[in-house]
Amino acid sequence: MKLIYLLPLLAFTSPILAQQKALPAPLKLVTEQGGEIVSEFAAPANMKGYVADFKGQVITLYITADEQYLFTGPMLDANGNNVGEQAANDYATGPKAQKDWQTLESSHWIVDGSAKAKRVIYTFTDPNCPYCRQFWQNARPWVDAGEVQIRHILVGILKADSLGKAAAIMSAINPEEVLKKFENDNLARTLQPLKNPPEQINAQLMKNHQIMMSVGARATPATFYHDANGAVKMQMGLPPASLMTEILGPLPSKPTK
Repeated sequence: MKLIYLLPLLAFTSPILAQQKALPAPLKLVTEQGGEIVSEFAAPANMKGYVADFKGQVITLYITADEQYLFTGPMLDANGNNVGEQAANDYATGPKAQKDWQTLESSHWIVDGSAKAKRVIYTFTDPNCPYCRQFWQNARPWVDAGEVQIRHILVGILKADSLGKAAAIMSAINPEEVLKKFENDNLARTLQPLKNPPEQINAQLMKNHQIMMSVGARATPATFYHDANGAVKMQMGLPPASLMTEILGPLPSKPTK
C-alpha cells in the first residue's frame, strides 16, 4: 500500500465512524494511531473526503479513488476554494464546539466575576504569563460591571516554577482572592511556588493540562467564548482591542453595585 502523505504519529481517540462502516486501508492506519474520523464528504475526481479531529485540531483527509493513497490539508479548486472547508467548519462549530465547552466546564477553574453574569468565558492562565495578566486588566470593566464571569483554568507550562505557582494559588483557602491579588501584581513577585503540592492539586492541574491539549489550545491565554451566533470560538493569545467586545460583549457604560 502506498501513501502520498501520512499523518504524523499523534494521538487521537477511537473513531465512531470507523465502528459504523469499513474505512479504506490508509484511514485504518490513522485510526490505529488513535485517530477520530468524524465525517465524510464528497471530493473531486472520485475521491472521498473526511474530517478528522486531531488532538483538538480539525483537519481534512482525502483518499484517492483506488483507496490506496491518503493525503491531508486544504484541497483547492480552480477558483481557489477550499473543497473541505465547509465540512470542517460544520464539525468545528457544531459537535466539536459543544463537546469542547462541556470539557471546559469539567476543568478545575477559579472564578472571576459575578455568579449572575450574563456571559461566561473560559481562559487558560499560566501564573508566569504577562499576557494573561494584561487580559485580566483589560477585562476589568466587564467583570467589575457584573456583565462577565471569567473562569480561569490554571496551567503551568511557561517556566519551571509555573506549576508550583499555579498549585500555590489553587491550594489557597480563598483561591479567587489570591488570584485577584496575583493578577493585580500585589503577589506576582512574592508568591512562592509549592515544591510539594497536595496530590489532589497535582491531579487537578494535570487534568487542566490534558484538557488544554484536547481542545487545541497551545498557548496562554487561550480564551473560549460564544460569539453572537452562539458558536464557540477560541482566541489564542492576548485578545486585541478590536476583539474584546466580541469576546466579552458591549463595553459597560459604568459598573453596577
